[in-house]
Amino acid sequence: MNQQIENLENKARLLAKLGAGALTPDELRQLDALMSEDARYEDIKKRLGDAAFVGSELAAMQQIDGRKAWADMQQRIASEGGSGQRSARRIRLFPHLVKRIAAVVLLFLLGGACWYHHDYTRVTPPMITEEVELAMKESRESGHMAANVEAITAQHPSPITQEVRQLYHVDDQFAEQLAEAKRITTYQDKEYWVTLDDGTLVHLNNNSRLIYPERFGDRRDVILDGEAYFMVAKDKSRQFVVHTLQGEIRVYGTEFWVKTDYKATAPRATEDAAAGEATGQAGETVVALVRGTIGFTPADGREQMLRPGQELTAVNSQLTVTDVDTTPYTAWNTGLFVFENSTLEHLMDVLAQWYDIKKVNYTDDKLRKIHFTGNLKRYGSAERIMKAIMMACEVKIVLQNDTLLVSN
Repeated sequence: MNQQIENLENKARLLAKLGAGALTPDELRQLDALMSEDARYEDIKKRLGDAAFVGSELAAMQQIDGRKAWADMQQRIASEGGSGQRSARRIRLFPHLVKRIAAVVLLFLLGGACWYHHDYTRVTPPMITEEVELAMKESRESGHMAANVEAITAQHPSPITQEVRQLYHVDDQFAEQLAEAKRITTYQDKEYWVTLDDGTLVHLNNNSRLIYPERFGDRRDVILDGEAYFMVAKDKSRQFVVHTLQGEIRVYGTEFWVKTDYKATAPRATEDAAAGEATGQAGETVVALVRGTIGFTPADGREQMLRPGQELTAVNSQLTVTDVDTTPYTAWNTGLFVFENSTLEHLMDVLAQWYDIKKVNYTDDKLRKIHFTGNLKRYGSAERIMKAIMMACEVKIVLQNDTLLVSN
């Protein structure tokens, strides 16, 4: 036991000197020999080269200004240059700091919390606000939360085909994860919330489909058709990638809304047509970033980065980025319809789809052009919402046999 402790301390001391730039050639050979069978060696050396990381760990352990101490040490070492005897001088200049770095390294070698607490490997679930929690509750209680949830395996009657892999840019590693996956398909008048393996929360709108692995491995990839709001868990060591027909959305802990539109002839990742019975070109993908950072990579183009408050539209690898107000997207995620100078026709089409109303008729085409601005609760009854619209637009709305009749 004493020999094991001595070896650990010796490793920590040498690694600390390596991080301080004060290791002699003989000591480097000794360190290489001691760490030859340790798979973490290269990773530890990489961490010790990350000034921000070492500084933050020193500050946490010693309650000192670790970043400044590290920066000062690096600057003074760089000003001296050379190795050998000067290396010994460096250690004399910074004996206490090297000891502190050694303490950090020792925790690495022991596999302590300090190593795994680092942001590089920590997974931080998204912050779920009270508004989102309430929206989920009201959606469930109002009967609007429902979907067809399937487990996909190689024996599934409609598995992930080779054509689908090509259309959605699924490589071999992602395909291997999809050997055990889930496929969620929402109905015409329903939505669905799902929490993925890493804690990411996805809000699927009606007529949308999501395919995702039961368990994420070294990466986090999903396939989306339709409309969804993503609240992605933060994990710097693994990108979160949303595969669409138009390209890939790469994410690092953020919130964004995305909608993919497709032509009726395009193969779907979630239909039997994906086996090759249907062909065609995808329509468009629209992404709006609420917070964080994302990048969109078209099938045959370069990645386009977005900042919060920007919306990207992708059509046949042609990208357009505009500044937008993200309020309608966050409002939708918390249970509201937000209409800004919308025509009554558009408003009624949205509500008809949400409440599964088959048709909307107008006694006068001029009524279609009436404009409406306002917020409507998505989980109220259809009758209550229609009353609010009648008062605001000064029209009469009657529901007869799954058909809405709008008149003066």
